[in-house]
Amino acid sequence: MKKWRLISIGLLTALTLFIFNYIIGNWHQISLLKPAQAEDITNSLITLSSRSYKDSKFEIGIIEGYQQKIIAGVPVFESPEGNLAYTVVVKPQVNLQQLDNQTLAIIAINEFARGEGFQPQEFQVIKPGEITLPWSGSLTINNNTQPINGIILASQIDRNVFLLLISATDAKTEKITQVLQILSNSLKAV
Repeated sequence: MKKWRLISIGLLTALTLFIFNYIIGNWHQISLLKPAQAEDITNSLITLSSRSYKDSKFEIGIIEGYQQKIIAGVPVFESPEGNLAYTVVVKPQVNLQQLDNQTLAIIAINEFARGEGFQPQEFQVIKPGEITLPWSGSLTINNNTQPINGIILASQIDRNVFLLLISATDAKTEKITQVLQILSNSLKAV
């Protein structure tokens, strides 16, 4: 039984890393193929579309104009320019015990720590059972390294920790806070 649990945890970790690297890796490839308009990057308002994504564990809003993909069973939502994306990972917990803020931060860091150049910053408490963890990293494509930034919202609801990861290239870094505010209000346990 323990062997299968360890295998499951290993597979889930590998899947999460694959998705994280896919999101970051494809942003730059897409943005190289389709250059963004200057007004798209700096002046666009970010709003939710009338539809949302819902699975057996959570529901989250979809930002207007964003493309939705399912990669290895995990939803990924990406801007048309390919320079901002988000995903949600759900980490089941053994019991209903309320986790402290430090533990929530550790869960978030452990989930995404293998991203290229992943550097977590100090977490900030939003409310009991909910923190944000800003982070930075880098992405190398064809020997060209670019910085990326993001934030993770870690929120415990019942026996699950929901990790909302938002990532952006320099072109959309200023939109991360706005995206977090919009999406955090739409993220719900099912």
